[in-house]
Formats: sequence, structure tokens, C-alpha cells
Amino acid sequence: MHKVPAAQGIHWVVTALRLLGRHFALLFTLGLLLVLLTQIPFLGSFIGLFLGPALLGGIVWATQQRQMTGGRNIGIGALFKAFDGSQRLPSLIALCLPAIGLFLLLIIAASGILAGSVGGDPAKLEMMQNNPTLLLAALRGHLLPLLTILLLGALLNFALTFFAVPQVMLRQQGGFAAMRQSLRAVGRNWAALLLMLLGLIGLGVVASLALQIVFLGGGLGGWWRLLALLVMLALMYSYSAVLMYVAWCDVFGDEPAAVGSTPGEVHAEM
Repeated sequence: MHKVPAAQGIHWVVTALRLLGRHFALLFTLGLLLVLLTQIPFLGSFIGLFLGPALLGGIVWATQQRQMTGGRNIGIGALFKAFDGSQRLPSLIALCLPAIGLFLLLIIAASGILAGSVGGDPAKLEMMQNNPTLLLAALRGHLLPLLTILLLGALLNFALTFFAVPQVMLRQQGGFAAMRQSLRAVGRNWAALLLMLLGLIGLGVVASLALQIVFLGGGLGGWWRLLALLVMLALMYSYSAVLMYVAWCDVFGDEPAAVGSTPGEVHAEM
């Protein structure tokens, strides 16, 4: 595990964009397939919550194969690489635990707020739960603690899983060991990751503006708007996987990252 310069955070953002562009057809298709799987009625939420890291890991694996070996025969089956009978799948499912824990914590906190607002009266609580207007009114006064829990939980989930997905997928490390390694790596490279997140915020603003221009200027109907959103989500998933791979190469590669390397290169060998 290496400690990289803070400037590498921006380098990761730029390099991931270039890698995505270089292998766009495959990686975008995998991202779109992932999005479509999460939209399946009744099963989509389950797939996104419990199998999301495994499917994202498939895109990470495809990125490595294309970048390191050429991998021209890699197809959409790469998305399901974690389901090949190896130990990857149980370990990747374990990476869902932080997100599940955050979800449960938010439910417990919201339930406590609602119970307190009606003085613990079960009848009033049931009436409030059946009335969205009353429900939102009760929660509105406690948005700050709920948002604080959400933000801190999301940051912890990021720290536990960002490097863990490629560690499991590419090194076949156990899920809990990978999360410990990821947390350590984030602690050692917090400055680079902070710059990376700022770069991602900038990209998000640009993408949001572009989407608004398409929606408002293009006069798109409902179906076209849905298609545009699906495309944006597919790009987000595929880019996230490539970004994980690029950052992982720097931090967990066999050689330390080269400080002055040319942007667009993944400079650590596996």
C-alpha cells in the first residue's frame, strides 16, 4: 500500500475519463446493463443493494483486462465475472454491509423522531405513517441530524468500499480484510481522495448543467427524459468502476506511483 501525492486525486479523475473514452463501447454497455438490472420491478432494489458491488466489480475487472492485456474478447459477460464460482461473490456481498447498516440506522433514527413527536402513542404514530404530509412535517424539524447521519455514513461506506471492490475483484481478498485495507488506504491518502471528490463534484455540476440543457432546450418528452437519465446513470456506474481501478493501481500496485507521470497512464503494474 502506497501513500501518493495529493495531486494524484485530480490525476485519477482525468485518467479515468481517458480510460473510459478509450474503452467506451464495452464499459458503457456494462454500465447500462447494470442500470437496467436495477430497474427490474421488485428485484431491482435487491440487485442494487446486495449485488451492486459484485456487478461494479465486473466492470473493474473488464477495465483491467482491456488495459493490461488488450482483452478484445471481453464481452458483456464480464459484468457477471464475480459469479464464476470463485470466492469473490461472498466477499463482494459482504461489502454491502456498511450500506445496509446506514439504511437501518436512518430507519431507526426516523422512527425515534416520529415516536417522540406523537409521545409514543401507537394510534397517532400509525395515523402519521399513513399520512405523507404529517410524516414529512414531523421529519422536517429534524433534517439536520438525519442529514448528518447520512453524510457521515456515506463517507464511512465510501472509505470501506472504494478500494475494497478492486481488492476483492482483482486480488481475490476476503471482504472484511479488503474493507480494513480500504479504510487504511483512505486514511493514508485522504488528501488525494479529497481532491478527487472535489474533481468529481466539478464533473457532477457540468453533467447536471448538460442534462438541464438537454431537458429544457431539447423539448424532450417523458420517454426521452427517461432515456437521458438512464444514459447518465450508466456513465456514472462505468466511470465509477474505472476510477476505482485507476486509484487502486496507484495505491495498491506493486510499485509506488510516479509523482511526475504523464496523465492518462496507469503507472503501477499489478
